[in-house]
Amino acid sequence: MSSRASSSRPPLLAFPTAVEEEVSFSRRIASLEHAWSTDERWKGLKKRSYSARDVVLKQGSLDVIPPASSLMARKLWELLRTREQEGKPVHTLGAIDPAQVTQLARAGLEVVYVSGWACSSLLTTGANEVGPDLGDYPYTTVPNQVQRLHRAQTLHDRIHYDERMRETEGEKRGKMERTDYLRPIIADGDAGHGGLSSVMKLAKLFAESGAAAVHLEDQLHGAKKCGHQSGKVLVPTSDHIQRLVATRLQWDILGSDNVLIARTDSESSHLLSSTVDPRDHRFLLGSTLPSSLPLAEHLANLVASGTSPAEIESVESRWIEDHKLMTFQEAVVANFQSMSTDSTAAIDEFLASSAHQSISVSRALAKKIFGGGEEVFWDCEAPKTSEGFYRTTGGIESAIDRALGYAPYADLLWLETKNPDLKQARKFARVIREKFPSKILVYNLSPSFNWSAHGFGDEDLKEFVWELSKEGFILQLVSLAGLHSNAAATAELAANFKTDGMLAYVNLVQAKEKALGCDVLTHQKWSGSQYIDGILSSISIGSSATRSTGKDSTESSF
Repeated sequence: MSSRASSSRPPLLAFPTAVEEEVSFSRRIASLEHAWSTDERWKGLKKRSYSARDVVLKQGSLDVIPPASSLMARKLWELLRTREQEGKPVHTLGAIDPAQVTQLARAGLEVVYVSGWACSSLLTTGANEVGPDLGDYPYTTVPNQVQRLHRAQTLHDRIHYDERMRETEGEKRGKMERTDYLRPIIADGDAGHGGLSSVMKLAKLFAESGAAAVHLEDQLHGAKKCGHQSGKVLVPTSDHIQRLVATRLQWDILGSDNVLIARTDSESSHLLSSTVDPRDHRFLLGSTLPSSLPLAEHLANLVASGTSPAEIESVESRWIEDHKLMTFQEAVVANFQSMSTDSTAAIDEFLASSAHQSISVSRALAKKIFGGGEEVFWDCEAPKTSEGFYRTTGGIESAIDRALGYAPYADLLWLETKNPDLKQARKFARVIREKFPSKILVYNLSPSFNWSAHGFGDEDLKEFVWELSKEGFILQLVSLAGLHSNAAATAELAANFKTDGMLAYVNLVQAKEKALGCDVLTHQKWSGSQYIDGILSSISIGSSATRSTGKDSTESSF
């Protein structure tokens, strides 16, 4: 008989024996290993860089109970896979409050998106300092918004269930319209809000708050910008992979199946924080003209001498133009084309052999292929910015390269672009899906785009999401739809209310709510007053006069 069984203490208060503990530990490891190797959920992911034992060691003695978000993640995953097989999109709108979340659900949109930009500009926590999307708000901000919306979802699910089940006749109940309020929430994790421990804490908060999926972008924390602003700084490819691994490890420790989205902002980014990863080297820009002073040192001298900011900016532009910035491969090609008119074969050989090599290896290849002699002058240190950032080409090739690096570690890949370009999206998708055929892609149908100025006709706009879905961009979102729809509706109402008073309110709000069948028309009922009355009547059997939904409620007039 074990010491636990013979103890006079209740079993939950007794420590297991060393043998029992080891058996449980081994069982949990084996169970996790089996799930990773057999569950279709993990089929598209590379083998984790950590072991099942590493995970179980960090889980504690209690059996792991996954958070509710894990169930929502499974729901999202099955939805995305189903739509992928159908060649159809899961497209949705960014929401900023519970009213919008419920209306998305009633309209049949299958997921909810929560934008970091919207939280930064509308909803920040702490001191409630709102402002542009620089990733400088408390890292609890977006998880708190997710929790707020997730709790609203569960409330409206309970209200809806209560209303249906109070209809005791199954046939009558079966004819009632049903709404699934429990739509998976996809949340913006920005650049992770710090180092790897911060990334893990953020991932844990998201999972515990109800986010089915989270996306992380490959920008530098502390220099983060909205994906449609200039001045974005990328981290090395390897740094972002570590963020993805850290996030997955945290969710594995929680026993949660949350969906991880790797976003690359490299298509429109032209700065890099470090050259530590050779995979980034072929996109580095360097000077091809020897200079007495690096640009940053030259600018520092100008600042010290009191030169005006406008003049400094002008000097920087001239310096970059004079020094003919280009990639190392471009510099080699230009050099040998100037030396020989018959260098095509050698250039092709060099470009093919150096395409994915570091600068040091590429230098050796250039010397070997083109013979000895003086090396090509190329310096990526000289053009560095005043902050110490390297300059890069940006562009779709850089985005493809990074996405291929992230693909083994993420469930979905997000291409952030500076323009809505179907041709560019096709190029990206076809390269990615040639190597990772089952990888689902994400596209931001951003309000930052001036859609009307990009040459789209009405039919083009209508078909855009369906054309994208044919290429594997299954998840698509208008990230700030909640912000803009709120602003547009309020601007129209305010302008008309100023002159037309209640006629404006009735025509622009109540009449529209009635015509659309919007349940917020009866806002007391929408918020759950009848549901709460039912709970209170279960506690106190008294006069119906105290019910909030009694005959004196003004909503009885609707």
